[in-house]
Amino acid sequence: MSRRRGGTDPAAGLAPVYEGPEVLSALLRQAGSPQTAEEVAEVFRRAQAAGEARADAIPALFPEEPRFGSPDEARRLYGNLFGLWVRLASGASDEAPAASATPGPVAAPPEPAEPLPERGSEPGDVLSPDLVEGVWKSLADLSPRELQRQRDRFTNSQPDLVAWLETTPLPEAGGLAAMDLTFEAWAMFDQAFGDRLGTVAFRDLRALEKEPPPLSEVQPALATYVAEQLDVVADDDPAFDPAARAQVERAVAALSAALTAAVVEPS
Repeated sequence: MSRRRGGTDPAAGLAPVYEGPEVLSALLRQAGSPQTAEEVAEVFRRAQAAGEARADAIPALFPEEPRFGSPDEARRLYGNLFGLWVRLASGASDEAPAASATPGPVAAPPEPAEPLPERGSEPGDVLSPDLVEGVWKSLADLSPRELQRQRDRFTNSQPDLVAWLETTPLPEAGGLAAMDLTFEAWAMFDQAFGDRLGTVAFRDLRALEKEPPPLSEVQPALATYVAEQLDVVADDDPAFDPAARAQVERAVAALSAALTAAVVEPS
């Protein structure tokens, strides 16, 4: 990621822009953090004194996964957190920057996602790189209500896949990423192949789960996306070691192979 589970990484490509403690405190509350800007500053000072990385300090600010009303809210919060980290590392205070100070570089606004091709218009049974890219960007831009509607569609259309995932042993580190990747993979297949995508059977997943074919051979574009997602998980969570990653990769390879086999030829 450059992207993160469940869509994009809101921190990708952000310039650090600190707007002051009042703004940061408000953004933290909206995202579900009990911390104030002053408390975050103390957390950051201790982390920097201990030689810890920013990527290790920030997740500890949230008791649960941060919630955002839009990608812009996420970018603004992380931009302020990054900006505060930089200020403290340089020896500055956590007070609001002086009005006369030269502002830091502002991240360019994200490019709008290209319209997705018509549902079911992809030929064959292999996801194209453009389709994979377009779907994850589209999911990242959905409102929470619309995203939940899509997740409900997934659950209703692929009950055996959901049941298999719930009964498959997955590591605590990376387990949530596996669930998000499963939903995202289905969304890509659904957009690409539409009504040609059949329902995956539980027995087929069981047959595949121990030794699924390599994802890079079955769905190369999806394999690239999954690898980028898991790289971010590994960067964020030290417990996501090679053994845990291999479990997640095997599960995603199995479900992707099953989804691919469920695509029927056009009539």
